[in-house]
Amino acid sequence: MRVRGAVAALAVVALAAACGVRDESSAPDQTAPPVTGDEGPVLPDCPVGALDDADGVVDVELWHGLGSESENNLDQLAARFNQSQDRVRVLVRNQGVSYDEVLRKFVAAIPSRQLPPLVYLEDTSLRQLVDSGVILPAEACEKADGFASGQLPAVRNYYTADGVYWPGYTNVSEPILYYNQNHFRQAGLDPESPPHTLEELREAARALKASGIRAPLSYILNSWFVESWINGAGGSVVNEDNGRTGLATESTFDNELTRELYTWIEEMAAEGLLEGHSATAGQINQYLAVAQQNSSMLIETSTAATTIKAVLAGGSDDIDLGSADPSVIAPAAGPFPGLREPGQVRVSGGAFFLTNTPAPEVQAAAWAFMRFMWETESQVAWHLVGSYLPTTQAAVGAPEVAAYWVDDLAGRMLKVSYDQLLTVDPARPGPQIGPYRAYSEAIKNSLDRLVLRGDSVDAVVTAADREIQRALDRYIEDNG
Repeated sequence: MRVRGAVAALAVVALAAACGVRDESSAPDQTAPPVTGDEGPVLPDCPVGALDDADGVVDVELWHGLGSESENNLDQLAARFNQSQDRVRVLVRNQGVSYDEVLRKFVAAIPSRQLPPLVYLEDTSLRQLVDSGVILPAEACEKADGFASGQLPAVRNYYTADGVYWPGYTNVSEPILYYNQNHFRQAGLDPESPPHTLEELREAARALKASGIRAPLSYILNSWFVESWINGAGGSVVNEDNGRTGLATESTFDNELTRELYTWIEEMAAEGLLEGHSATAGQINQYLAVAQQNSSMLIETSTAATTIKAVLAGGSDDIDLGSADPSVIAPAAGPFPGLREPGQVRVSGGAFFLTNTPAPEVQAAAWAFMRFMWETESQVAWHLVGSYLPTTQAAVGAPEVAAYWVDDLAGRMLKVSYDQLLTVDPARPGPQIGPYRAYSEAIKNSLDRLVLRGDSVDAVVTAADREIQRALDRYIEDNG
């Protein structure tokens, strides 16, 4: 199971070339992002009533890059929707093994306007999609249809750009701390009380190291956790309030919080308390280190809960653990250890976006499927099967969710993540960055240099800040 898609990529030059490309003969007049009038953003039309005038069944193609149970769940939801009515047929098309691959294909299709009515992409692609001009904001459809999802304010705010809410449906995940309770017991630590801050994590790691654990923290060197630590502690990585009050034009990555965090990582590695794993797509070394009991703790996505349950608590046919015996491991989860407090994260996950290039009846059909996704039964399926977090009170109140959180190992770990999601500040749900791939690569490279090559904090932070600034400059230049 692919527990987290690769960081979404968008070629800036390709996007710049695609913006504004328009076929007047076939497209609705919606190819530019909403403009702001005297009373706020002026939304484009969402033709929710066009489905009533359609001749025959309207096909809606949906592009995605999900795998394993999440893909099966999407297929099942589409099949159930198709059987529930006779006006719309959703055609689910897998376009690759990662968000990155799907986004590349989507961007390549912009100039020809051969876009699907629906595309599922990583949350970090939001700013890039808005700037592309080919996305129909779901807020327009909500208002035209008199619909309110009731989702958590932090989630809605995260996916709001230029004063407009964009995706038709969202799947939310969060980073949390997984740990082996048996190792905690052997080290004299309370197995019911995981570390809540990075300093507490350091102290727990020292105790685990002294008890014989080779590298207590298994740590994948990606930008997601770094970004969560900085954002959660009130810092920023780019200007304009992390890109939320305007288009980010300046890097603010080189700051006191970043240097404090990188110093902690450097010291953890130097003491042998942390083993770094480069964030290479498809590798699972960070999990294997825990499964083979070389490490006791792992920071990873909440969507890994079902995989960890299978691999660490009972084995899995999909992953070869060699001679490791996962049955002796007692997995549990705690909140993401923060710089200052536990659970200081940003909203993360993926989202279904509607495009504005198809005919009106196809747009209306795509929106009908999005409304179906918001039904409680559909939300519950995403949680129980795909490990995505519920974001409405209706889903949380479902009896099967309440039972899952108590009776199932994966459910108990996901409950930790849901409780953490409730603490995300709606005013600071996470950054919006245009050239996200280049920004993310700059941070990833800095972590590789810091942990795997032993370069200094000053050198890697300074270099990453310069790389991020160059990426922002190119994005602004290419997109006007």
